[in-house]
Amino acid sequence: MVKAVATVLFVLGIALGVVAGFVVYAAFTDWRGRGCPGAAQCADAMGVMVLTGCAMVAAAVMVFAGVVLARR
Repeated sequence: MVKAVATVLFVLGIALGVVAGFVVYAAFTDWRGRGCPGAAQCADAMGVMVLTGCAMVAAAVMVFAGVVLARR
């Protein structure tokens, strides 16, 4: 049972990391393409990048937890 939970955590962590990477790339491209003449134009892209960075940390924790559980 622990191995199944570890596998699920590992796979979900990898999937979340991949999706978050694509979202960060899209937000960064949007931020760079706008030129950001004022703070209001960049706030959406920056907010998405910050929140997706949090999702990447969560993905790393999930992958780490999956590896730790798999070694038990």
